[in-house]
Amino acid sequence: KKAFIMSELAFKVEEKLVNEKAKSIRKKGQTPGVIYGEFLDNPISIKIANTQLPKILKTHLTSSVVPLEVNNDVKNCVIKDIQKDVYGKIIHVDFQYVKANEVIKLKVPVTFEGQGALETNRLVLETFASEIEVQGAVEKLPEKIEIDVSNKKFEDKILAKDITLPEGVHLVTAEDTLLALVAGTEGEPEEEEAETDEKTE
Repeated sequence: KKAFIMSELAFKVEEKLVNEKAKSIRKKGQTPGVIYGEFLDNPISIKIANTQLPKILKTHLTSSVVPLEVNNDVKNCVIKDIQKDVYGKIIHVDFQYVKANEVIKLKVPVTFEGQGALETNRLVLETFASEIEVQGAVEKLPEKIEIDVSNKKFEDKILAKDITLPEGVHLVTAEDTLLALVAGTEGEPEEEEAETDEKTE
């Protein structure tokens, strides 16, 4: 369950100066970002120390509440977007300010457990999506979704609609979105037999 954090546990960030350029911020060892939200009068442009950023991302998933302290005021946020350059370096982070019980849309990471059991049966899981979008009160949104695939059979599909969500949380992603498919070597002999039949004919 999500908690709204006290100020002593918040990550300190600085408000960006009006004329401060992103390039200048990055040269100083900081990453530019923004905090926006329905209950803010105006978006707040911020800069995050590069030493602080990995701590935020390591301890908070994209669906977690992140307490940010800016101008001595703690704002509970969720990470909405992480922009990277072609080398994979983070160059900008978007945060959305949220209030307790506020209903928001959010992308939640999906992980698949039990893949080792599939491998023992000469099966493999092909994944097509690593997250789904859901909507609900911020405290009720899951930080991640774990799907057990250990008992899945050859050619079983996992669709977005197969996920059980907490009460009050609704799926935004299309229900028939394919998240994963169980594949393996079981289909290969059938294909070989079909080819042999064709040659015989």
